Formats: sequence, C-alpha cells, structure tokens
Amino acid sequence: MKYISGPYTQGQLLKEIHETEIALTERFMQGGAITDVGEQRSWRDRVIDASYGRNKVLFDDQGNPSVMVALPLQTEADLPPGGRNMPHPAFIVNGSTKPEVLISKYQNIVVGSGVDARAVSLKYRDPRVYIDFDTALAACEQKGEGWHLMTNAEWAAVALLCKKQGFMPRGNNSYGKDYSVPSEKGIPSYYYDSSGKKYIGRVLSGSGPLSWSHDGTPFGIYDLNGNVYEWVGGMRLVDGEIQIIPYNNAAGHVDQSAESTLWKAILPDGTLVDPGT
Repeated sequence: MKYISGPYTQGQLLKEIHETEIALTERFMQGGAITDVGEQRSWRDRVIDASYGRNKVLFDDQGNPSVMVALPLQTEADLPPGGRNMPHPAFIVNGSTKPEVLISKYQNIVVGSGVDARAVSLKYRDPRVYIDFDTALAACEQKGEGWHLMTNAEWAAVALLCKKQGFMPRGNNSYGKDYSVPSEKGIPSYYYDSSGKKYIGRVLSGSGPLSWSHDGTPFGIYDLNGNVYEWVGGMRLVDGEIQIIPYNNAAGHVDQSAESTLWKAILPDGTLVDPGT
C-alpha cells in the first residue's frame, strides 16, 4: 500500500477514491466482466491504495467487480456501551468468528437474469428496484462462496457503529435530497410524475455528499438512509412475531424459505425458541 506523508483533506481523499471507482464503473459498463487475473489484481491494488485499505474490490464467479467496505471484528461491548465482551452476532457464522465482514459500499445493481443474475456494488449506478426477496437472495448467493444478501445482523452492527460514533448518516429521503438538510442532493437517476408534477425518485449510488456515508468519510457505506428499499436476510415478521436465523448464520447460504426450520422466535428476555412458542 502506498504512503505519502503530509496532511490530507476530505476533498483530497474523496478525489482519489472517486476517480478510481468511476474508472472501475466505466471499465465494467463498457467492457463487461473482468476475468484476467492481472487486471483484477491491478484494480484491487488501485482501490486499496486510493482508500488506504478501507475499501476492497472483490470479483465474483463471473468476474463482476464489487466495491466493498471492510468492517473489522467488533464485540458487543465495542458497540452499545455495557454490552457483553463477546463478538457481535454479525461476526459469527455457523459457530466461526470472522475477523471482518465486508459490506457493499453501494446499493446494488443486478446484471444478468435467472441463474446468471449477479448483484454488483459500483458507484454512480441506478440501484436495482422492484425485486422480491427470493430474487435478491439468489442474485447475491449465486456470486459464489461467501457472497450473500446483507443480513439483519450486519445491518444492526452498522447501525450500532453509527450510533457509537455519534453520527447519523443522511441521504435521499425527500425527492433527491435530505429532508433535514435540503442543500444535500444526489444525482438524479429516476424521475416519476404525480398529479402533473415531476419528482426525483432515485439518485445514483454514492452520488450524495460525505454525510450520506455511514461514517461521514469517502470510504464509508453509502445510502443507508433512503434512496431505495433494501432487503436483508435472517429476519422476518410472522403474525407479528419477530423471527431470526441466529447470529449471522443467514450469511452462510442456508435455507431462508418460509418452511425453513432455522427460524427462531425471540422471547422478551432474549431467549430463542421455536416460532409460535
């Protein structure tokens, strides 16, 4: 990883990672999947260098690139003060504690269809919408081992991390802008008409200001607040009962169907029991 001594401004940091990610997006949109090992290595190095190790670009089984944010292992005590000194559930998959989890930096697009559908995390794309849970799950898991639909456990870990930092990310929650700070806007990617008036429905992924990332930096997870509805795995509501697949086991390509025996209900004291108990 390169290192250049001296002070950095957010603008300088943003410029380098922005230009690198835009170049990656353009390469993929014009040339398709990146299957050459040397070219993959080059993009990995460029993203790591531009983000100072905070972001990674990974390639799925077809060679589709996705920009990811690495979250190092956190304990429950690291997140809400007073928590237990044990790994947060997001880092436990089928009994194995993971040193980090990787979260899509951007709301995904989907390339291909059916068994060839693959979710992809790239900057300045119009996020995929009007997609049901099963299709979203397949588009993530079909990418290969380790790839999965973001889970509720992971979403909770990111939310708690934001809370710990005292930072609430803003986003497109009011027709292309943030309702609390209307001067913050993204680049429109979709308009719709209502009562003869045109409104901004969506903005390009990662096109908002730094306050729209989870940590207020150029290397954070963008658009957690607003823009489009997102599915998460490992949690559901059935007749008003909260049910989960324990820990982060939903990340392990397990059965998340309605009939799956992996679902557990949560008693008021936090005990996990069979649904309907």
